[in-house]
Amino acid sequence: MKNHSQFNLPFFQRAFTLVEMLVVMVIVSLLITVIMQGFGYSMGLYQRVVKSQKSAYSEVLAYGWLRSTLATQVAARPKDLGLEGENNGLSTYTYEPLLDQAGLKTRIQWQVVQEGNVVNLSYREGDTEFAVYRWPESSGQFEYLDEKGEWHKQWPAEKTDTPPLPVSIRLLISTGSEVRNYVVNIVTRKRAEVTMDEVLYGR
Repeated sequence: MKNHSQFNLPFFQRAFTLVEMLVVMVIVSLLITVIMQGFGYSMGLYQRVVKSQKSAYSEVLAYGWLRSTLATQVAARPKDLGLEGENNGLSTYTYEPLLDQAGLKTRIQWQVVQEGNVVNLSYREGDTEFAVYRWPESSGQFEYLDEKGEWHKQWPAEKTDTPPLPVSIRLLISTGSEVRNYVVNIVTRKRAEVTMDEVLYGR
C-alpha cells in the first residue's frame, strides 16, 4: 500500500496582525506627509522666484522708461519752459515720450508720491497719467547734478534766462539701510543752441 502522506503536508498562511497594519499605515502616512511638505516647500519657493523675477523685470522696465525720456531732454531757450525739478518730481520736454511719437518735442512729468511708507513712481504725458512702479517700506526723491559735480534737490539750481540742463538726474530710493540709485545721464545738448537747420525747419 502506497503512502500518500507526502501529499497531505499541512499548509500554513499567516495574515497581517492589527498591530502590523497600524504600523504600515503610520509609516505610509509619514511618507505622504514628508512628500507633501517637500512639494509645498518647492511650490512656495517657485512662487517666490516667479514673484521676484516679475518684480525685477518691472523695476528694470521702469528704469528704462525713466532713462529714455530724461536722457533726451530739450534745453530751454529764452521764453521756453525748460526743466522744472523738485525733489518729489519734475516736468520737462523730451524727444522720447512713452506715448507720443518719438522725435517730437513733448512735455512730460515724472512724480514721486510718498503714501505712508510706500513710494509710487508715476508718469504723465498730456492728459494721460499712470503708475509705473512702487517700492514698499521706502522713501524716494529726485536730485540733479550740475556741471560742478554738485547734487541739488531742485532745478534750475540758479535762476537764469536760459538755464542749462543738468548733467545727470538721479532717483534715490531708500529701503532701510539699502539705497537704490537710478542715474540718468543727459545725452542731448545741455544748453540751448540754435543751429541753421533749426532756423530753417524749426525745432
